Amino acid sequence: MDAQKVPDMDPNFARWYGEVSMEDSKAQARWIGLDQAIKSPNRATVEVLTRLAFDTKASAGGYKEPALAEKLESFHAAFKAADDDYEPEKREGQVLAACALVQLFGSYSLASLAVTAASFDGVRTPALPMDLIGMAEQAVGTLSTSRRVRPDVSRLKVSVQDFAYQPEFAGVQPNDPQTWKPLFTGMTTAVNASIKAAASRVNASIDKMSGYMRVVDEELQMLWWLLGERSLDLDLPFDKVDSAMQPLVFARELAQRTVSSPGPVAIAALLARSGLKSRGKLQIVAATNAVPTEWATTAVDELATSPVTTPIHFALDKRVEAGAPDAWSAHWSALCGLEADSRLSPLRLAELFYREHLFLRFE
Repeated sequence: MDAQKVPDMDPNFARWYGEVSMEDSKAQARWIGLDQAIKSPNRATVEVLTRLAFDTKASAGGYKEPALAEKLESFHAAFKAADDDYEPEKREGQVLAACALVQLFGSYSLASLAVTAASFDGVRTPALPMDLIGMAEQAVGTLSTSRRVRPDVSRLKVSVQDFAYQPEFAGVQPNDPQTWKPLFTGMTTAVNASIKAAASRVNASIDKMSGYMRVVDEELQMLWWLLGERSLDLDLPFDKVDSAMQPLVFARELAQRTVSSPGPVAIAALLARSGLKSRGKLQIVAATNAVPTEWATTAVDELATSPVTTPIHFALDKRVEAGAPDAWSAHWSALCGLEADSRLSPLRLAELFYREHLFLRFE
């Protein structure tokens, strides 16, 4: 790779990678590989990176999941392309995957959503040279805030710019129409370029306003839902919904009204106002068994749930698959690497379920 094309290295990367190797040349090669590995991220990319970073029981390449196997292969291939001596090693792969996730936190919300959901409120805490979970939590708030900033209308004005065009008449012959063709072609090109530039500025302004109007409408719908104090899925007042099923039901109803990931900064406050408490613990198995079978089936229908990044949705999936409330929890526990008796506060359970839903819905 040409020196001009080498991306600027994150100042923290050398320090984090220093746990694996202190060689500057190797760190530089790994940084180049990392930059290539996250060029075009999607949900499968984040799933693989999260599995590697958390060193989970679930294989990073998945089980009969071609999309994950392909992303894992391309992840290692990016480092191999930058350094012929690269050989995949477990610890190095874990650190590199964590560094890749950190780079994605600033622009790709699915990365921070996946890490916070996989953490399961700190139950899963990988041994890494950085506070990956804390950084992910901070990134959720930062991205949420930045995507909901009111555009400055005064800066959305678009002015028509003059274009400079000097016709060249040297080759023009009045009685030969063909000699006029380059003249008009040059003029047409100049006019089109000016119009395209103006249209691009107009479209950018419209996109900013459209995006802001969508999130404003999103928050309005959420507030109407909260003021109505009624579950739309179950057609029941909030206080008539069984307390064990409230976290999942309320979180999903808010998630369905979210139009921009990672959702509003105040999502925890909205869930709290709906009646969910931050104290006390609710067993995940109990919450999963509490919801109606039809609701559970709809909630996970055609969604690619994961034991790593969406463990609560995965519980619903296993419950629906088993068809009985007492026949799935042990299998879920083994696949997720979580205790069958795992518990979270109702509020935190709802917040994580909300984030899982966004991770599964958005790309």
